[in-house]
Amino acid sequence: MPRSPVRTVVGLLVMAAVLLTTLTVAQASEVTYRVVNVASNDVLNVRDRVGVPGSRIVGVLPPGTGGIVWTGQQGRAGDGALWYRIIHPRVPAGGWVNARFLSEEASVSPPASAEPPGSLFKDHTAQDHDYRVVGVASNDVLNIRSGPGVSHGIVGMFPPNARHVRITGRIRSLPSGAVWVEVRSATLPDGVGWVNGRFLDRM
Repeated sequence: MPRSPVRTVVGLLVMAAVLLTTLTVAQASEVTYRVVNVASNDVLNVRDRVGVPGSRIVGVLPPGTGGIVWTGQQGRAGDGALWYRIIHPRVPAGGWVNARFLSEEASVSPPASAEPPGSLFKDHTAQDHDYRVVGVASNDVLNIRSGPGVSHGIVGMFPPNARHVRITGRIRSLPSGAVWVEVRSATLPDGVGWVNGRFLDRM
């Protein structure tokens, strides 16, 4: 039975979309970004997919907005522009933006009186407590990696509302200032893995 013209057109459109947009997974940065190169009377549109054609706006970020987190996903639009999938309190479900409108934020050292990074896990009783996942969007997951840092492969994941997470007590502070924590899980290949400590809090 010959295919209908409608099905043929739909099939061609799907193939074109795949060819125009190539998605890849890269190493998510442990720093945050802010909006740049946007006029003061304009906004940066956050879209549901890579590129402008065929996508819809799911949120907006005013110029200068900071605290933007790149999820690690990136893609090339039909015009060759690089796009990042990001998460921000204004767009908790996440979305895609043109990377040229993002700039890495400078790291700010905490005051000397502030609690040192990772001190939550440096207590000698830290491994005796249960933890919960925090700061992860409801449609996202917390990746568990084979070692401390995004250069290591993903071996598992926690849902955004995971509770009763247990740690081994091993931690690593990276040059970026990020503190990674070794966690236990029966679902992991070796029973243990690593997560960025900023996504865990005591229950």
